[in-house]
Amino acid sequence: MSTPSSTPSDRKRGPNDVFCRDCGAIIDERAEICPSCGVRQRDPPKSTADSALDDLLEGGNPFVAGLLSAIFPGLGQLYNRELERALAFAVGIIIATFSTLAFVGFLLVPVVWLFAIYDAYTRAELRAEERRAEEREEAPDEGGEESAQSAEAAESTETTDDSVESDTAADDSTASDESQS
Repeated sequence: MSTPSSTPSDRKRGPNDVFCRDCGAIIDERAEICPSCGVRQRDPPKSTADSALDDLLEGGNPFVAGLLSAIFPGLGQLYNRELERALAFAVGIIIATFSTLAFVGFLLVPVVWLFAIYDAYTRAELRAEERRAEEREEAPDEGGEESAQSAEAAESTETTDDSVESDTAADDSTASDESQS
């Protein structure tokens, strides 16, 4: 059994070892705190309540966006961080409410209200999808080289097939020209 060392020269660095950010001792890459100097190596893990609250306040939850727009049109858009749309829906519902005096608003208010809910919900879905796509792009791809090579191979096969088809078409047109002469 190997014992943790306090100096980097006591132990050889293995494939799963890193150096401490403070003292330089060799430690396991999963270590949160250096056993030699006691300095934290990475941030403590967040609790699920903290991450859920962050996700809720960050925007992009379609249910919350729709609910906020149901409370008052424009709040869901504001939650989605779309200020211009939020102002447009807020002004629209105010104008529609005042138009009830001319009896047009009885139809206009529900239309504006429902469209604000629909818009907030769909825009939040789009935003959540974009965020997931960004996270997938940032995440390391385990088979990245293999998939890139297979994509290149498929592309070269398609190119070869296209060139064979174009050669065949050219031969056919040459043969028909010769037969007409």
